[in-house]
Amino acid sequence: MSEFIEIPPDFIKGILRHEKVDGIERIADLYVSRGSLASRVFWMRLRMIHALIRRVSHERATALDFGGGAGIFLPTLSRLFRQVVCIDLLTDEAEAVCREYHLGNTRVVRADVATAQLAEAPFDAIVAADVLEHFRDLTMPVDRILTWLGTGGILYTSLPTESWLYVFLRKVFRVTKPVDHYHTAAEVEQYLVSRGLSRVARTYVPIPLRMLSAFALFRVTAWRKAGAPAPAQR
Repeated sequence: MSEFIEIPPDFIKGILRHEKVDGIERIADLYVSRGSLASRVFWMRLRMIHALIRRVSHERATALDFGGGAGIFLPTLSRLFRQVVCIDLLTDEAEAVCREYHLGNTRVVRADVATAQLAEAPFDAIVAADVLEHFRDLTMPVDRILTWLGTGGILYTSLPTESWLYVFLRKVFRVTKPVDHYHTAAEVEQYLVSRGLSRVARTYVPIPLRMLSAFALFRVTAWRKAGAPAPAQR
Protein backbone atom coordinates (compact mmCIF):
# COMPACT_ATOMS: atom_id res chain seq x y z
CA MET A 1 0.00 0.00 0.00
CA SER A 2 1.32 3.44 -0.87
CA GLU A 3 -1.60 5.82 -0.36
CA PHE A 4 -1.11 9.24 1.15
CA ILE A 5 -1.97 9.36 4.86
CA GLU A 6 -3.32 12.66 6.18
CA ILE A 7 -3.22 12.64 9.98
CA PRO A 8 -6.45 13.93 11.60
CA PRO A 9 -6.08 17.47 12.99
CA ASP A 10 -7.41 16.51 16.42
CA PHE A 11 -4.61 13.98 16.86
CA ILE A 12 -1.99 16.51 15.80
CA LYS A 13 -3.36 19.06 18.26
CA GLY A 14 -3.04 16.48 20.99
CA ILE A 15 0.65 15.83 20.42
CA LEU A 16 1.97 19.31 19.57
CA ARG A 17 4.46 20.50 22.14
CA HIS A 18 5.30 23.89 20.53
CA GLU A 19 8.91 23.61 21.68
CA LYS A 20 11.38 26.14 20.41
CA VAL A 21 14.87 25.62 19.00
CA ASP A 22 17.14 28.62 19.50
CA GLY A 23 14.05 30.64 20.45
CA ILE A 24 12.20 29.84 17.20
CA GLU A 25 8.85 28.05 17.04
CA ARG A 26 9.15 24.69 15.27
CA ILE A 27 5.50 23.91 14.68
CA ALA A 28 2.80 26.26 13.43
CA ASP A 29 -0.89 25.41 13.55
CA LEU A 30 -1.07 25.10 9.78
CA TYR A 31 -1.64 21.33 9.84
CA VAL A 32 -4.49 21.49 12.33
CA SER A 33 -6.73 24.26 11.02
CA ARG A 34 -9.34 21.96 9.53
CA GLY A 35 -10.57 23.15 6.14
CA SER A 36 -8.48 26.33 6.09
CA LEU A 37 -6.66 27.42 2.94
CA ALA A 38 -3.33 27.43 4.77
CA SER A 39 -3.86 23.87 6.00
CA ARG A 40 -4.77 22.60 2.52
CA VAL A 41 -1.68 24.23 1.01
CA PHE A 42 0.60 22.84 3.70
CA TRP A 43 -0.71 19.30 3.25
CA MET A 44 -0.49 19.72 -0.53
CA ARG A 45 3.30 20.06 -0.29
CA LEU A 46 3.55 16.56 1.15
CA ARG A 47 1.00 15.19 -1.31
CA MET A 48 3.17 16.50 -4.13
CA ILE A 49 6.28 14.83 -2.70
CA HIS A 50 4.29 11.60 -2.37
CA ALA A 51 3.25 11.88 -6.03
CA LEU A 52 6.86 12.50 -7.12
CA ILE A 53 8.10 9.48 -5.17
CA ARG A 54 5.52 7.28 -6.87
CA ARG A 55 6.33 8.78 -10.28
CA VAL A 56 10.11 8.66 -10.16
CA SER A 57 11.20 5.03 -10.32
CA HIS A 58 14.02 4.04 -7.95
CA GLU A 59 14.81 1.56 -5.21
CA ARG A 60 12.44 1.73 -2.25
CA ALA A 61 14.41 0.05 0.49
CA THR A 62 15.38 2.99 2.73
CA ALA A 63 14.25 6.59 3.17
CA LEU A 64 15.36 9.43 5.44
CA ASP A 65 13.01 12.18 6.63
CA PHE A 66 15.64 14.90 7.09
CA GLY A 67 14.49 17.32 9.77
CA GLY A 68 11.21 15.40 9.96
CA GLY A 69 9.75 17.58 12.71
CA ALA A 70 6.49 16.25 14.12
CA GLY A 71 6.64 13.17 11.91
CA ILE A 72 3.60 14.21 9.88
CA PHE A 73 4.92 12.47 6.73
CA LEU A 74 6.04 9.24 8.42
CA PRO A 75 2.83 7.20 7.99
CA THR A 76 3.01 7.86 4.24
CA LEU A 77 6.74 7.18 3.92
CA SER A 78 6.41 3.94 5.88
CA ARG A 79 4.09 2.63 3.17
CA LEU A 80 6.41 3.64 0.36
CA PHE A 81 9.68 2.25 1.78
CA ARG A 82 10.71 -0.88 3.63
CA GLN A 83 12.67 1.10 6.23
CA VAL A 84 12.35 4.77 7.23
CA VAL A 85 14.50 6.95 9.48
CA CYS A 86 13.38 10.34 10.81
CA ILE A 87 15.97 12.69 12.29
CA ASP A 88 15.30 15.92 14.17
CA LEU A 89 16.47 17.85 17.22
CA LEU A 90 13.12 17.24 18.96
CA THR A 91 11.24 14.00 18.40
CA ASP A 92 8.43 13.58 20.97
CA GLU A 93 5.75 14.26 18.37
CA ALA A 94 7.28 11.99 15.73
CA GLU A 95 7.54 9.20 18.29
CA ALA A 96 3.85 9.68 19.15
CA VAL A 97 2.95 9.39 15.46
CA CYS A 98 4.94 6.15 15.17
CA ARG A 99 3.11 4.68 18.17
CA GLU A 100 -0.33 5.75 16.94
CA TYR A 101 0.20 4.35 13.44
CA HIS A 102 2.21 1.28 14.54
CA LEU A 103 5.13 2.17 12.29
CA GLY A 104 7.36 -0.78 13.05
CA ASN A 105 9.59 -0.06 10.05
CA THR A 106 10.37 3.51 11.19
CA ARG A 107 13.18 4.65 13.49
CA VAL A 108 13.13 8.13 15.02
CA VAL A 109 16.53 9.64 15.82
CA ARG A 110 16.85 12.60 18.18
CA ALA A 111 20.13 14.17 17.09
CA ASP A 112 21.80 17.07 15.36
CA VAL A 113 22.25 16.26 11.68
CA ALA A 114 25.72 17.82 11.86
CA THR A 115 27.04 15.03 14.09
CA ALA A 116 24.59 12.14 13.71
CA GLN A 117 25.74 8.76 12.46
CA LEU A 118 23.03 6.78 10.67
CA ALA A 119 23.72 3.08 10.20
CA GLU A 120 20.97 2.80 7.58
CA ALA A 121 22.80 5.07 5.12
CA PRO A 122 23.12 5.26 2.18
CA PHE A 123 19.44 5.98 1.55
CA ASP A 124 17.41 5.43 -1.60
CA ALA A 125 15.49 8.63 -0.87
CA ILE A 126 15.92 11.66 1.37
CA VAL A 127 13.00 14.00 2.00
CA ALA A 128 13.81 17.56 3.08
CA ALA A 129 10.37 19.16 3.27
CA ASP A 130 10.71 22.85 4.11
CA VAL A 131 13.95 22.30 5.98
CA LEU A 132 16.90 23.69 4.04
CA GLU A 133 15.73 27.31 4.04
CA HIS A 134 16.08 27.25 7.84
CA PHE A 135 19.88 26.83 7.69
CA ARG A 136 21.73 30.13 7.46
CA ASP A 137 24.71 28.29 5.92
CA LEU A 138 23.66 25.52 3.53
CA THR A 139 27.07 23.85 3.46
CA MET A 140 26.63 21.49 6.42
CA PRO A 141 23.11 20.17 5.72
CA VAL A 142 23.86 19.60 2.05
CA ASP A 143 27.15 17.91 2.95
CA ARG A 144 25.21 15.50 5.16
CA ILE A 145 22.57 14.88 2.50
CA LEU A 146 25.22 14.12 -0.12
CA THR A 147 26.96 11.77 2.33
CA TRP A 148 23.77 9.90 3.20
CA LEU A 149 22.20 9.78 -0.27
CA GLY A 150 22.95 6.65 -2.26
CA THR A 151 24.51 6.86 -5.72
CA GLY A 152 21.19 6.26 -7.41
CA GLY A 153 19.14 7.87 -4.66
CA ILE A 154 16.72 10.77 -4.99
CA LEU A 155 16.51 13.90 -2.86
CA TYR A 156 13.04 15.44 -2.54
CA THR A 157 12.78 19.08 -1.49
CA SER A 158 9.88 21.38 -0.74
CA LEU A 159 10.88 25.04 -0.53
CA PRO A 160 8.93 28.28 -0.02
CA THR A 161 9.27 30.60 -2.98
CA GLU A 162 9.09 33.80 -0.87
CA SER A 163 7.59 35.36 -4.00
CA TRP A 164 5.47 38.49 -4.35
CA LEU A 165 2.41 36.33 -3.75
CA TYR A 166 3.93 35.05 -0.52
CA VAL A 167 4.47 38.63 0.64
CA PHE A 168 0.94 39.62 -0.36
CA LEU A 169 -0.72 36.69 1.42
CA ARG A 170 1.25 37.32 4.59
CA LYS A 171 -0.11 40.86 4.62
CA VAL A 172 -3.68 39.69 3.95
CA PHE A 173 -3.59 37.05 6.69
CA ARG A 174 -1.37 39.14 9.00
CA VAL A 175 1.29 36.46 9.19
CA THR A 176 4.87 37.42 9.98
CA LYS A 177 7.67 35.86 7.97
CA PRO A 178 9.61 33.37 10.13
CA VAL A 179 12.89 34.90 11.22
CA ASP A 180 14.73 31.72 10.22
CA HIS A 181 13.66 31.69 6.56
CA TYR A 182 17.13 32.61 5.34
CA HIS A 183 16.77 31.60 1.69
CA THR A 184 14.23 31.55 -1.10
CA ALA A 185 13.50 28.38 -3.06
CA ALA A 186 15.53 29.72 -5.98
CA GLU A 187 18.56 30.37 -3.77
CA VAL A 188 18.50 26.90 -2.21
CA GLU A 189 18.05 25.21 -5.57
CA GLN A 190 20.88 27.21 -7.09
CA TYR A 191 23.11 25.98 -4.29
CA LEU A 192 22.03 22.37 -4.79
CA VAL A 193 22.96 22.63 -8.46
CA SER A 194 26.35 24.10 -7.51
CA ARG A 195 26.94 21.01 -5.36
CA GLY A 196 26.39 18.68 -8.28
CA LEU A 197 22.71 17.79 -7.93
CA SER A 198 20.54 17.84 -11.02
CA ARG A 199 16.79 18.19 -11.25
CA VAL A 200 14.77 15.12 -12.15
CA ALA A 201 11.26 16.52 -11.82
CA ARG A 202 9.49 19.55 -10.40
CA THR A 203 5.98 20.61 -9.51
CA TYR A 204 4.44 23.60 -7.81
CA VAL A 205 2.04 24.36 -4.97
CA PRO A 206 -0.80 25.24 -5.09
CA ILE A 207 -1.09 25.09 -8.90
CA PRO A 208 1.11 22.32 -10.36
CA LEU A 209 1.59 24.00 -13.73
CA ARG A 210 4.88 25.47 -14.94
CA MET A 211 3.08 28.15 -16.92
CA LEU A 212 1.60 29.42 -13.65
CA SER A 213 4.79 29.07 -11.60
CA ALA A 214 4.75 32.83 -10.90
CA PHE A 215 1.86 32.09 -8.54
CA ALA A 216 3.64 29.24 -6.75
CA LEU A 217 4.01 29.31 -2.98
CA PHE A 218 6.27 26.25 -2.89
CA ARG A 219 8.55 24.43 -5.30
CA VAL A 220 8.59 20.65 -4.90
CA THR A 221 11.53 19.04 -6.68
CA ALA A 222 13.26 15.68 -7.11
CA TRP A 223 17.07 15.67 -7.44
CA ARG A 224 19.79 13.14 -8.26
CA LYS A 225 23.55 13.19 -7.85
CA ALA A 226 25.70 14.16 -10.79
CA GLY A 227 26.73 11.08 -12.74
CA ALA A 228 23.90 8.94 -11.42
CA PRO A 229 21.73 7.29 -14.06
CA ALA A 230 18.56 9.24 -14.73
CA PRO A 231 15.65 7.36 -13.14
CA ALA A 232 12.83 6.22 -15.38
CA GLN A 233 9.59 8.06 -14.70
CA ARG A 234 6.18 6.43 -14.63
